[in-house]
Amino acid sequence: MSSYNAFAQFYDTLTDNVDYKVRSEYISDFFSRCGVNGGEALDLACGTGSVSAFLAKSGFNVTGLDLSDEMLTVAASKNIENATFIKGDMTDFELPYSVDCCVCSLDAINHLIDFNDVVKCFKCVNKSLKDGGVFVFDVNTQYKHREVLFDNAFVYDEDDFFLAWDNEYEDDDIVKIYLDFFVFNGKNYDRFSEVVTERAYSIDLIKEALINTGFEFIGVYDELTENPPREDSERIYFVCRKGSTNG
Repeated sequence: MSSYNAFAQFYDTLTDNVDYKVRSEYISDFFSRCGVNGGEALDLACGTGSVSAFLAKSGFNVTGLDLSDEMLTVAASKNIENATFIKGDMTDFELPYSVDCCVCSLDAINHLIDFNDVVKCFKCVNKSLKDGGVFVFDVNTQYKHREVLFDNAFVYDEDDFFLAWDNEYEDDDIVKIYLDFFVFNGKNYDRFSEVVTERAYSIDLIKEALINTGFEFIGVYDELTENPPREDSERIYFVCRKGSTNG
């Protein structure tokens, strides 16, 4: 087992506190209010397909795109009806068809530590959407990187594995996340290590990039609410739409 395979294998356990049903309904409500009720949906950086599953149950035909073979293997093993999973880079992809909406959840955008890659991602999403198509995504905030993740450590003691999670804060709101899995093999524990890097960006910078890549900016909201972001918001959602004049 590779280190990232260990991460993929236990990702659903690590995100067990995430209520995917509530989040998916929250996202779908934005789609609906923007005139998208069903149709083709892109789950960008889909991971193990948990959001894809709820979108598919809500009546969408879902394409889940991720760069990780291991994550896609887990997603495909769930046998989600009306969902197809493909490998692709979120900064450089092209779909063979246009979609009605796109979601990118659980701070996948933060994994793009070069802002030029964020812009590339937005361009690819815009190109993939139909005119009027809606894009909803969330990000971890600068506050979370500076005040919550900053040089903190966490421990997870589960039935099948033990995880030591250590964060290191760097310049420009970058956090390096060091993951050490200790997986029980029946007699003792095998160790697998992985490093994940995330960067937080300001609201204004993201909003400017969305507008510059052809989106109509609709709003930015504190996590799972319709309220504006607070100074201590840890996760925020952006909602935008591709205008009919875009290519």
